[in-house]
Amino acid sequence: MSDQAPSVEFDAEIREAANELIARHGSEVENATTEKMIEVLDADSMDDVLYWLKVRQCVRSMSGNHRYVRRMPDKIIWAVEQALEQGRDHLARMLSHIYSQAKADDDRERRERRK
Repeated sequence: MSDQAPSVEFDAEIREAANELIARHGSEVENATTEKMIEVLDADSMDDVLYWLKVRQCVRSMSGNHRYVRRMPDKIIWAVEQALEQGRDHLARMLSHIYSQAKADDDRERRERRK
């Protein structure tokens, strides 16, 4: 499995949204776009999900970041992206719930390690 997203041209609206998010969230921007994509996926609006998927991909492209897939939540969100890119909406929705639980578990473990 390649860690490179397909080459995509982004329209001005997507680039503007990505720039605003980068300015607002800095190094945490990819997390912010992930959370928004999962939020709209749970709201059952595929147009919104696809919009946020494109914004997330644009953010990654603009910041020069490649997919980071060491942590379980990162692997799951990658699977959500792939499901959406392939038009497998039902699978993406199922994975989004798994992502939410994995992220909560990961966050809890990180908090415990810091103690």
